[in-house]
Amino acid sequence: MLASVAARVVASPATITAATRFTGTAIARGHVQRTVSDIASIAEARAFASRAGDLARLPAIARHIQLPAPATSPVWSIPKRGVSTDAPKRTPASSKEMKVNTAEPMETKAPHPDSMPRFPWSDGATVPGLLRGADWFGTAVFAMTGTLAAATRGMDILGSTIVGTITAVGGGTIRDLLLGKGRRAFWMEEIEYLWICVGTGVATFLAWPHLERAYGVKDTDEWVDWGDAIGVGAFCVIGAMNGIRAGVPCAAAVACGMFTATFGGVVRDMLMRRPVRILHSYTDIYATTALTGATTYMLVRAAGAPVSARILAGAGVAIAMRKLAWTNDLRLPTYAGATDAARGIGDDGNGTRLPVRELSDAVFGTLGFEVPKDEVKKVRTTKKGFFGGRGKGD
Repeated sequence: MLASVAARVVASPATITAATRFTGTAIARGHVQRTVSDIASIAEARAFASRAGDLARLPAIARHIQLPAPATSPVWSIPKRGVSTDAPKRTPASSKEMKVNTAEPMETKAPHPDSMPRFPWSDGATVPGLLRGADWFGTAVFAMTGTLAAATRGMDILGSTIVGTITAVGGGTIRDLLLGKGRRAFWMEEIEYLWICVGTGVATFLAWPHLERAYGVKDTDEWVDWGDAIGVGAFCVIGAMNGIRAGVPCAAAVACGMFTATFGGVVRDMLMRRPVRILHSYTDIYATTALTGATTYMLVRAAGAPVSARILAGAGVAIAMRKLAWTNDLRLPTYAGATDAARGIGDDGNGTRLPVRELSDAVFGTLGFEVPKDEVKKVRTTKKGFFGGRGKGD
């Protein structure tokens, strides 16, 4: 009776599972099942023979039971838990396989031809590196002028620094958002631009009043205009480069150049609640110079010129046009039918303008239309040459 109970206990699933865990992975679960079943059969046979009083027949009964073959790995040589003895052994790699081939250098992706190094000194004295340096310099100048514009409007140091930063990097940020395709604003990847803007803004806010009193420095000085012109020249070329790398059409790449150079100022003027400079004619041309510089870059590129020639041509034309604009107070023509109130918001009636209205009247008069003979405001015509002194309108 006890043998029968022991056989059932031995053949139970819990006992089989415990035996399987004990023996490890060297003995399969099915193998253990057969072994335990045979042990139970022997126990039952022994109990039957004991009840019949014929223990002599036990060896004969046992001969009819096929015991399993011994395992390749005996039970007493149980492997560590979690280590399988059935897994194939990996032969150590040979010294030839382990040796790294250093004879052939790894292939590196060549930079895009319409690009520049991240730092001015990365590639030595090159024109793209010089463009990066001009970009940094223009960023600082834009941050300075934006901070001054906000500070003179009564903003505190935080507000002035924010406006200066937006003036410097706002155009490139809008450009990257328009180009899309998962692009992030450039200053999130190249964090040095953010530090340039913040450092310049704080320093300008704190030091400019002292410089103005001690040295007579003003934001209308010509060196400020030169710094602004260098920034416009660098920004319009870099914006066109970004458009080319994004794969947009040529016209869109030119627009990217204008956005980069001018849309930071657009956001600045909107925050300060004043007429947007590039949309009104109360000062010399600005967006036109950026458009011209970006267009020049694209034309020289289409002609097959190297990247150095493209950069020098595009930035040079933009800088020269800015000099011509502030020297002669060049402005775009305004609508002839604008009311005096509307004209007074964004146009003071001064400056040198293209004779678009006179040409329009001449064309319509030739076609037989009646042209009113109202008085046209006189414009200032005194100039001091291409690189002469500044005009009175600045």
